[in-house]
Amino acid sequence: MKLEMTLPSTPGFIHMLPGLDIMALVLIFPLLGPSFVQQTGIDVRVHESPWRYEQMENPVVVTLGASMDGEVTPLWINKQLVPIAELEEAISRLRAEQGGDSITTAVIRSDISVPSGVEKEVINRILKMGLNCGLVGKPAGKAGR
Repeated sequence: MKLEMTLPSTPGFIHMLPGLDIMALVLIFPLLGPSFVQQTGIDVRVHESPWRYEQMENPVVVTLGASMDGEVTPLWINKQLVPIAELEEAISRLRAEQGGDSITTAVIRSDISVPSGVEKEVINRILKMGLNCGLVGKPAGKAGR
C-alpha cells in the first residue's frame, strides 16, 4: 500500500506569518528610532524661576556654560561656541544671516555656576544692541534640568 501525503504541497498563510513579523519590525524600527535619540545641545543646569515668558518668535539663544578651573566662561550663540569678546559681532552676523530685524529677543540660558557678574555683563551688552533680553530658568519645584 502506498502512503499519501495529507498536507497540501504549497505553503499556506500560516507559513508566511514569521516573514510578516520581520517585515513589520523592519518598518516600525526606523519610525520609532528618532524618539529614542537624545536631543543634542549644550547641557546647563539653570536656576529655578516662578515666572513664565510668553512664546517668543525667532529668539537668539545665548548659553553661558560652567567654566572649568577658573577658565573663561564658555558662551554659545544658537549652539555655536563664540568667545565672549565677539558677542556683539556674532549676534549681528546671525541677525544678518537668519532674520534681520525680525530677531528682537535674546534668551539667556545660564548655568548655576556662572558668576552673576558675567551674566550681567552679557545682558548689558545684549541690551545695548537694542534686543530684548530674558533669563531662562526651570519651573520652580521641578526636578531635573
